[in-house]
Amino acid sequence: MTDIQRQIDRLLLNSKKILIIGHQRPDEDALGACLSFYHYLKSLGKEVKVYSADPAPSYLHFMPHIEELMSDIEVFDEYWDLYLFLDCGSISNTRIPEAALRGKNIINIDHHVSNNSYGLVNLIDAKASSACEIVYNYFSAIGYSIDKAVATNLLAGILGDTSGFIHSTTGSETVKIASELIKVGIKIHQIFNYVVRNKTIGGLRLWGETLSRLKINKELNVAYTYIFDDDFKAFEAKEDELDGLANFLNAIVDVNATALFRISPNRVKASWRTKREDIDLSAFCAIFGGGGHRKASGFTVNWQVVEKDGELVIL
Repeated sequence: MTDIQRQIDRLLLNSKKILIIGHQRPDEDALGACLSFYHYLKSLGKEVKVYSADPAPSYLHFMPHIEELMSDIEVFDEYWDLYLFLDCGSISNTRIPEAALRGKNIINIDHHVSNNSYGLVNLIDAKASSACEIVYNYFSAIGYSIDKAVATNLLAGILGDTSGFIHSTTGSETVKIASELIKVGIKIHQIFNYVVRNKTIGGLRLWGETLSRLKINKELNVAYTYIFDDDFKAFEAKEDELDGLANFLNAIVDVNATALFRISPNRVKASWRTKREDIDLSAFCAIFGGGGHRKASGFTVNWQVVEKDGELVIL
């Protein structure tokens, strides 16, 4: 056990009320890490709640303890001995006012290279495939016996953040961990179907419309496309059906990077991807207040953007 893992173990054991926090628009990795820790801490008799600013995508409702996820900001009016942040590259990515956390005891467990170690104790491994991989290693270090519920959640997080072991962050350790989780008795093909094969006809048509707008910025050699809020209504698609499109765009060859812009009336969310080793998207997105990984990063800005003659224009 490392010194940091020992510090986390001590803090968790000495705390009675613990609030677990994942990032906004939670994905498989955030939920897998949060719900696994919920299961573990409840087994210790702790009073625990799990918070994210947004509800879980409908296709992830198979995850054990998903019903425990809450989005009521009033939970921060309660007293908590400890705040456990999982897969949160920054506090801003949780939409929690920093004033609500001032002076609080925070454990920060994450794998984003842009994480600025905002916790009292920080377990950051930017080489890990996912937060769930870090959580697995922590559980192994403390000797916690993983059951089917935790194994399901951890494997869902690993599969989600590696897109089925195809991302460059997938190492031999990642595959070994997945193998150990499968040994618990879960079926990887079932989880893979939930995590990856989850589109409706409307969702696929939404992807088709978004891909039809694909453009190339020749000066920067960047491929990009965009989607508007109204598109979801037009194709009767759920917002979570857009998940995975940013990674899909990264299959384009001979470009420096790809970008997907989600355009709302007064806000733009940008998801960037690259396959190149000499490009650091986390540093680029940090210019706009965002962050993430070197090859997968993003930001959200309060811009007004309109489409004019097939081009995006900032007002």
